[in-house]
Amino acid sequence: MATIFAFVKLFENKAHAEDFVNGKLFMNTIRSFKEYKDESGELRGDEYEGIVALYQPSKLGEIKLGEHTIPASDLAAPIVMHGNHLLDHNVFCIYSLNSRGHDSVSAETITDFKRTLELHDSCFGLGKYCVAIVNATEFINRCSAAIEKENLNGSLGLVDYFNEHEFHGNMPEDKLGYQKRSFFSHQREYRVKIDANKPEPSPYILEVGDLSDIAIITTPAEFNAQLELKLPDGSHA
Repeated sequence: MATIFAFVKLFENKAHAEDFVNGKLFMNTIRSFKEYKDESGELRGDEYEGIVALYQPSKLGEIKLGEHTIPASDLAAPIVMHGNHLLDHNVFCIYSLNSRGHDSVSAETITDFKRTLELHDSCFGLGKYCVAIVNATEFINRCSAAIEKENLNGSLGLVDYFNEHEFHGNMPEDKLGYQKRSFFSHQREYRVKIDANKPEPSPYILEVGDLSDIAIITTPAEFNAQLELKLPDGSHA
């Protein structure tokens, strides 16, 4: 079980960062991320979003479409299956400082662990402002309470990352909407996901209450510069 130490959300616009601190979680549809085309290297878009299954050609026999048969050897890429209703769900995505990949930390590994927690250079394109949530448990509790208050069908959790060149089969039912390609693993993403159940899916704002007591507005570079880890034995990085 991974431990989450803090959250960081990046914004291009300071007003949007302030809206988040005021408790407004802007949640776009999963479909919008599937169809989004990155133009500035910000890595918001992923055509694999909303995936429910992935089939490798090398592990398939043949595919039939009516009277037509397609040998698996003729397929140029894996077959990606999306869930149409899943694509209509709304998600709030945030970077998490978590312990995944590090069962323990010592004086010898603390520097590597710190590099894992720092915002990756490729994340800088997501915005020049960032909001650090310094009490992860309280943030999760407030999100859960807001979902319950609005009587929404929702969930929260870390995103899992899969190798699209090797994974074959159905995605775990309990993790649908929380699957991304390993290409994005440096984002160490955490999600709040809801089914707003709207006739016409659209962005949703989840009001979780004022976060100013657990949030700090800074910049990605300043966040990395100020991040410091200390162990009980005095080791630090």
